[in-house]
Amino acid sequence: MTRRWALLLLAGACAGCHGSGPLLHPAHVLRPGFMSFGGGVSGEMVVAGATAAAPDAGAAGAPAEGAAERHLSELTVAPGVAPWVSARVGIEGDNEAGLTYTGRALRLDGRHAFALGEPTLSVGLGASALFARETGAGAAGSRAHGAGIDVPLLLGFQSDADLYAVWFGPRLGLELLGGEVRLPAAGPAAEGSLVDVSGRHLEVGFVLGARGGFRHVHVALEVTAAYHHVAGELAGAPVALDQATFTPGGGLTVTF
Repeated sequence: MTRRWALLLLAGACAGCHGSGPLLHPAHVLRPGFMSFGGGVSGEMVVAGATAAAPDAGAAGAPAEGAAERHLSELTVAPGVAPWVSARVGIEGDNEAGLTYTGRALRLDGRHAFALGEPTLSVGLGASALFARETGAGAAGSRAHGAGIDVPLLLGFQSDADLYAVWFGPRLGLELLGGEVRLPAAGPAAEGSLVDVSGRHLEVGFVLGARGGFRHVHVALEVTAAYHHVAGELAGAPVALDQATFTPGGGLTVTF
């Protein structure tokens, strides 16, 4: 089992740049002064909408048919496998702050928990620095940078001794990116050219998660179903796409 987790983490670190990073935390927040550290992996799969077409040679300086959507999808929605590494700390007043790395983004967030009887409502706000890139042959130099914000609203329940917890709710996100991508060459011996790319990425998702453990160690599992709308420009030409994704993730957390 340990070897399997190590292989998954290694695969995530190597492939690691898919679009949406999981939360993998319950709706309730840590007690003031308590900290948690976690590591895991997640994978994002496109289940509906525009697909990533193979790059075809087109006119010089212009994207081929279907290639523009592929480039924009890889930089924004970014289906694939990625690592998840997180640190969180509890703050006075039912608050919590966290820092998460997911290969493509470094996310800083804060949230507040409202006790509603047995359930807990968590309202959060995250800000991300984005380091998107394309993978595969012919993608050398294709990368984009930008920033994003997201708002997760989670409703959750936990046992008295924190043996288990479940949470669910919507998560909204917006990203702005800009950079360069390498278009395919017109001939087999020619090198493709780098052109400007920019995009605006809106994501609307629904999160469902659960975790179980004892005392200081917990295993968390989470899935997110999301709709993505992306609009931007590639080599001066407008391009847009809509996709639906399914993102499972899992990790191990230690609290002290």
